[in-house]
Amino acid sequence: MLEAVKMRLTSKAKNGTVFTFEGKNIPDYLVIFLKSAFPNVEEIKSEDNEESINIMDTDWFKETEARSTPAESLKLLRTTFGYTQQQLADKAGITKQQVSAMERGKEPIGRKMAHRLANALGTSYKNLFW
Repeated sequence: MLEAVKMRLTSKAKNGTVFTFEGKNIPDYLVIFLKSAFPNVEEIKSEDNEESINIMDTDWFKETEARSTPAESLKLLRTTFGYTQQQLADKAGITKQQVSAMERGKEPIGRKMAHRLANALGTSYKNLFW
């Protein structure tokens, strides 16, 4: 996990949107997701007292959350943690074809399967449904 007192991710490509994370144990997958969603993002670690906002209150977050599917989340988490589909399948006790189908949205991800996948990835099942 990334530990930072304050980190600002700024994307000049999206109207200068600024995301500020404060505290410790900021999940690496969140930082990786923001960097992939905003290709021109720059990471700034700082100690100054800039005004912070709750990312969940931003229009960007609400739009992203509404568009996000469990299939996309699964692929993002799998690649973030550096697993191939086969490696994840082996850890979760399922087939590579099932992982592929779930990532393409062809096979639904129920709660039991979400728990299984999350355990294999070492994360919370809730991360598949954000």
